[in-house]
Amino acid sequence: MGIDIGTTGVNAMLFDTKGNAFGGGYREYPSVYPAEHQVEQDAGLILESAFEVCRLALQESGINPDEILAVSMTSQRATFGLLDAEDNIIGGHFYSWQDNRAISVLSEIETKIDPEKLYQTTGMPLTPTYSLEKLYWIKKHQTERYDKTEKVVFPADYVMYKFGADALQTELTCACCSGMINAHTLEWAEDVLDALDLDISKLSNLVKPGSVVGKVSQTAADRSGLAKGTLLVTGTGDQQSAAIGGGVIDQGRASLTHGTAGLLVVGTRELELSKSRGLMATLSGKLGLYELEGIQLGAASCYRWLRNTFYSDQVWEDNKPSKETSLYKKMDQLAMSSKPGANGVIFLPFLSGAGYPHWDPMAGGMFAGLRFSHTPADMMRAVIEGVALESFDMYEKMKEANVVISSLAVTGGAMVSPLWRQTIADIFEMEIHPLQVPNATLVGASIFAGIGAGVFKDVADGVAETVRFAEPVQPIAENSGVYRERYKSYKHLCAAIT
Repeated sequence: MGIDIGTTGVNAMLFDTKGNAFGGGYREYPSVYPAEHQVEQDAGLILESAFEVCRLALQESGINPDEILAVSMTSQRATFGLLDAEDNIIGGHFYSWQDNRAISVLSEIETKIDPEKLYQTTGMPLTPTYSLEKLYWIKKHQTERYDKTEKVVFPADYVMYKFGADALQTELTCACCSGMINAHTLEWAEDVLDALDLDISKLSNLVKPGSVVGKVSQTAADRSGLAKGTLLVTGTGDQQSAAIGGGVIDQGRASLTHGTAGLLVVGTRELELSKSRGLMATLSGKLGLYELEGIQLGAASCYRWLRNTFYSDQVWEDNKPSKETSLYKKMDQLAMSSKPGANGVIFLPFLSGAGYPHWDPMAGGMFAGLRFSHTPADMMRAVIEGVALESFDMYEKMKEANVVISSLAVTGGAMVSPLWRQTIADIFEMEIHPLQVPNATLVGASIFAGIGAGVFKDVADGVAETVRFAEPVQPIAENSGVYRERYKSYKHLCAAIT
């Protein structure tokens, strides 16, 4: 079983040792916005949702819990909570990666550690997105919480602990996006933490992906439906897991994920941080390989926002996944009635600020070029195209650092849509490779479960056995010509607001 603790919900899926999916479960949950720039998530709700999706996956699949060899978890990165001495999450909430409260302390951080040194050490640019900056803000503005903190915990580590892990441990590759890992030594970056006067003893021991860290407890078995004693295995970060599930295990292989966030991930054997400024540089779940990542902070969440804006009554009347899926299909059908180029409407997808290459948390989203003649169909297509143009813009910037893609897999919830897939192929002017199981994150998590259970000897073996691609999507030359012109306009608009 693979479990993905995401930003907007928890997913679980059961696979056999050949990568065939046998049923899954999903539970959506909201974020909380206590103040401007602040985004939090209910830790208790996330934990209960994790137990629930296990029950749903078992129910849908009909699999006997005793047949499950291992469970592995992956989660959103840079999100964290503060655990007190009684193992309670202080305040009851995780601080989300989408939270930008640390904007107010970035200039202060710059006086304590040079941003270039920070990047050269951790591979993470100085932004309010990562855990490091938010933890510094908490120490400064929520001192009582910081002082009460026994351990800083990341979602998968916390949920794994509640499922029965022997101790609180932090998975190394997911923690890369905390901004607190030394990208060269693969240990906690003590010099960075010391510069900001952050207590390293509040961080847990680091473990590698694919490590067995315990077994499902009786309490967790009662709540999840899993069998007591089922192996618990560390996964990796959600985007590294998606890359593994998309076959990114060598130089030049890449995956583009459009989910809550968007990530263009390219594998590299050598980490040359002097050439990759602004890119996130993380350790792959296939140890020994690095990943250069361009991040979109909104991505398919922009389409979800559109869904809630245009269809709010229907969505909240019945919030089951099947209902959501039918609404997305309805939106796609409507969007296809608008021509490529959305009849001149351009959407800037910066609803959570702009990520790479602009790194502007204050940037806002925009519909440009609207006229009385435009329709909801044009706006829907414009959102899809705007998200895809942002992805392409990241790749154009990556090429300046000599990052070249040899093959591109597409993953994430949005890539279930034929319209999204074709738009990506047309804008990139590149053959793209969808997956037979679109949720590459869960495929990747299942590979690590298999490694922990001894089914696969390593990541490459797991990928060879389980990752299978669907029919590739070819670009349509006529559409690509339209998008070359739209990209010019997109670039002008970006320059005006970032």
